[in-house]
Amino acid sequence: MEDQFWVLITKYLSNEASESDINTLFSLLESDDAYQVKFNKIVKEWNVTGNIKPHSFTTKIARQKLFSEIEEEEKLKKPSFRSINVLLKIAAMAAILFWGYYFVNQQFTQDTAWREFRTAQQEKLQLVLPDSTIVWLNENSILSYNFSNTYKRQIKLSGEAFFDVKRDEKRPFSVQSEHFTTEVLGTSFNIDSRNEKNSFVSVVSGKVAVQTSEENEILLLTRGDKISYDVKTKKVSKEHILAIDNEMGWIDKKFIFDNIPLEDALRYISKAYDIIFEVQNEKLNTCLIKGTFHKESLSNMLKVICSSLDCKYKIQKKNRVVVSGNGC
Repeated sequence: MEDQFWVLITKYLSNEASESDINTLFSLLESDDAYQVKFNKIVKEWNVTGNIKPHSFTTKIARQKLFSEIEEEEKLKKPSFRSINVLLKIAAMAAILFWGYYFVNQQFTQDTAWREFRTAQQEKLQLVLPDSTIVWLNENSILSYNFSNTYKRQIKLSGEAFFDVKRDEKRPFSVQSEHFTTEVLGTSFNIDSRNEKNSFVSVVSGKVAVQTSEENEILLLTRGDKISYDVKTKKVSKEHILAIDNEMGWIDKKFIFDNIPLEDALRYISKAYDIIFEVQNEKLNTCLIKGTFHKESLSNMLKVICSSLDCKYKIQKKNRVVVSGNGC
């Protein structure tokens, strides 16, 4: 595991790491405090001796320096504790060179350090960011991140995503979407800006600070809170949702309907299964339903719901479902 740790660092700093390598490296940092201690120690040593120009450093130069030191030591042909100490110092210097390049070079690459992910129609993507934050990106969405800023983790979002943020009190997690700036230290929340008429932010756990693009007022949200932005009126409204976990139902198709209006239930189902509902009798929308579903087929869910409300459904072409009945 120790060898893997240093191999991953080397690949990461030489820009040869894959997405899997990056995820593994930061998982190691999170899982073992010893790795984090080593990391902090290297940073501290670099802050004291950091006089390396980032653009003059390359892994090739570092490697050549390491081998030249080893060859010089072998010429002495005096195996002793001193040789071991020299090798240890060389290894430490190589590590410092690697990390020094990384941290100093950040100052020169802030404008080019953005990395982008896109999803197409009917495509969802799970991401693990370098800080171990987990993101689920919904279809037709774009997410970019930039962690080169020492004081803030920066995200740009167009579309919809659910964030399970790794807590870091020294580096807030900031998401810039079309109408909101959402900032947290560590929590889970959903942002949806795909709707042409409204944008939403809903909080599943923790606390979130949200600011609209037009106003300076900052709104503090906790679990169950949801705010919406009306694009036409440019007004913000806030509500509290008891069944807030359903907000992330589009990820794993898990729903807990505990006496919620049919209109709300169909909205959650619509997003998860990429369909449009047409309710012919408005009275049906206010009927309360109860039930738990997890990865059920659309037809099975609608059968259960309609049997409890004495209504009917018909699946039509172009992902459209018509619901009819007398209402409750």
